[in-house]
Amino acid sequence: MAAPKRDSQTLSQPPQKRTKRSHDHHHLGHVVGANYNINLPDDVLDRIFSFLPVKKAVQVGVLSTRFRNTWVFNRNLFFDRDFSGSRSEFFEIIKRVFNSHVGSTIKSLRLSFDPSGAESVIERCIEISIEKGVEEIDLDFYQSWKPFKLSSQYIDVESIKILKLIFCEVDIPPNLQGLRFLHTLELRKVDLTTIAMETLFRHCLLLESLELWQCNEIRCLNVFGRNLKRFKVLKLGHCTDIMRIYVEAPTLHSIYYTGTVVSFEFAEVLQLDEVLLNFIPSKSFTQACAIETMVSGLSHVSVLTTTSVFLEGLTRRIRDATFRDMEFCFWNLKEFHLYMEGTTYCNVFDIAAFLKNCPCIEKLFIDLNEFSFEWGFYWELHQREILENFQHFFTNLKFIKVEAFKFEMRELQLVKFFLGKAVFLEALVLVTPSNGRTKFNTPDALIYDQFLCSWRASPKASIFICDHSSDRTSLHPKHSKYWF
Repeated sequence: MAAPKRDSQTLSQPPQKRTKRSHDHHHLGHVVGANYNINLPDDVLDRIFSFLPVKKAVQVGVLSTRFRNTWVFNRNLFFDRDFSGSRSEFFEIIKRVFNSHVGSTIKSLRLSFDPSGAESVIERCIEISIEKGVEEIDLDFYQSWKPFKLSSQYIDVESIKILKLIFCEVDIPPNLQGLRFLHTLELRKVDLTTIAMETLFRHCLLLESLELWQCNEIRCLNVFGRNLKRFKVLKLGHCTDIMRIYVEAPTLHSIYYTGTVVSFEFAEVLQLDEVLLNFIPSKSFTQACAIETMVSGLSHVSVLTTTSVFLEGLTRRIRDATFRDMEFCFWNLKEFHLYMEGTTYCNVFDIAAFLKNCPCIEKLFIDLNEFSFEWGFYWELHQREILENFQHFFTNLKFIKVEAFKFEMRELQLVKFFLGKAVFLEALVLVTPSNGRTKFNTPDALIYDQFLCSWRASPKASIFICDHSSDRTSLHPKHSKYWF
């Protein structure tokens, strides 16, 4: 029999008047529906349902009276504004869940809402979760107008393995005792000092992944990972106070960075698999010395995604009183993804000069965005003749894809150069801009295809021209520009 109609969802009586059963309920009905004979004992069923998020566990109670109170054993307590009702009712739901919780374990606690006026409720939730051995704490208070003050006692906990904090204020005690099993740390809009970060690196020996986003007050980030045997991933985004990053982490496999050019220093050449350097152009000149310094530490990377700011920092200039190229080599680089930025002077020569130092390059992705090549006096004086007499061939380059291709003269020269130098190329894909300004009908595509084919050094290379909305090619880069 259907339960009486209610105005809003509560934990005691979830809404049961429905016109269509959801996919989740339909699936669960086949497994534990009331029309099936279930011989599993209650404690086994309670354990099974305890792994569902609390809202799902409440909804499961619709299926059978036998499952009506499964939420009191729930191990995954997620609370956000998906719960219906007013703000006061929402906090009453949270308090009721924790006051009624009889399970011995809480595995995950996730809170995502404006914490204003609910500080005591939040602290009680954390306290109970800690008492029941919580392994993951995820606090997202981005909706608040000020950071939530989180006492260090709520993170200095032995059982925590995953810690995610957004818009919180917390002090890392120098004599940290907990977090010995922490393997994932994500901090967004959490201001930490250099000393606090060094404390975490020194104490959290099982750390595998670190993400910092809009975390200020860190002037110098010292990644002391010599004793971290599992540390694999470092992600840094828009930490505007950072001026220097020192990396001493032999096991590090991936670096993701978004922000202005800063000084990256490596204690040794790392065995990196993939690197994303989304350098934002500054109003001043590119810090070429900082870019040159970091190159040696990246020489073993296999996938590199970056912006034209990076190439501009490596271009030919006066070095040691001689006008020359920088000497470097990316021995293992197989995929290179370049985002062109509108305020840089990067051109075909800079791209070619860089890839000449990548002997194993197989895939090249270039996103032109709104970029327009401007080849001025410097190009005419120093670069044009060198590029015209460019003797290097890219013998391993198999795939090229150019996004936001507008068929401008300089863009066609870019394509002509690589078609002539990639002697074993298999496919070239040109994708028009997403803004729809460049459209091609079938006759136009056939005309361009004819002279593009005439530029090929590889007669077997296939050439595809498509609108952004109809790009069905399977050739895609590993990284997007933004990782957060």
